[in-house]
Amino acid sequence: MTTKIILSLCCLVALYSISSCKKDDHSPKGDITGKVVVYDSLGRPRADYSGVQVIIDSTNFSTVTDASGAYVFHKVPAGTYNFSFKKEGYGTYRIIRQQHAGGPQATRLDTADVGQIYDGPTVTLFIDIAIGGPNSTQRFTYTEFAAPIRVPAASVMYLSTKPDVSPTNFVISIRNTNAFIPEDRMSYQTDNDPFNYYIDANPILHNSPSVYWYMAFDNVRDIHYIDEAGRKIYPCLGKRFVDPVNSRHIPSNASKASYGVITR
Repeated sequence: MTTKIILSLCCLVALYSISSCKKDDHSPKGDITGKVVVYDSLGRPRADYSGVQVIIDSTNFSTVTDASGAYVFHKVPAGTYNFSFKKEGYGTYRIIRQQHAGGPQATRLDTADVGQIYDGPTVTLFIDIAIGGPNSTQRFTYTEFAAPIRVPAASVMYLSTKPDVSPTNFVISIRNTNAFIPEDRMSYQTDNDPFNYYIDANPILHNSPSVYWYMAFDNVRDIHYIDEAGRKIYPCLGKRFVDPVNSRHIPSNASKASYGVITR
């Protein structure tokens, strides 16, 4: 009796394995095509769009664009995929949750923008300046560089209640184009609205005793995508503006944030 039960179980396992293999063999597969446009750090299209590695995340599928920016994947099983677009010196662009039905009709992806990163010259001073009194204070970031920055220059600032603020960990982001005014060719100051305006408009930031920031140059072209968590990601950011330890500071009785924190 026991032998018959074991044989029956073995037959069921064998039948399940066969049916599973047949299901995989008959799952719809098809091509995925798309195009990439490559931009320099000023947001101008380059003449050659080749050399961008296109990856289907969490799979073994990978290919490279040709000079026109075109690429194709063959015989990709039906499913929902994330795509990454990588090139040395450029920001990694992504397409999230792309559905692929498979079959004879190829899936066409939206055009991906891959932009060159601009770090800018070395930062020699990065602080915030408070203007006004205790009841009405306006804050601006102030930055000095070792050499003149290139104009136009876009930037992104991230604000958070946590010290580990980053381009993927923030409460709000503020993007500006031509946000810097040259002073004596070496000193630049942001020309955007006081960032306390954004703090006061956001309940989370407004009610926090401290607000932390992260700031960096961005590609002049407004390249961004929405990630899995619903956040707007700017993939072409340069190095973070950090106040050097040996920098000189502007004397002020107002509280200031030499290292990216505002104490309220």
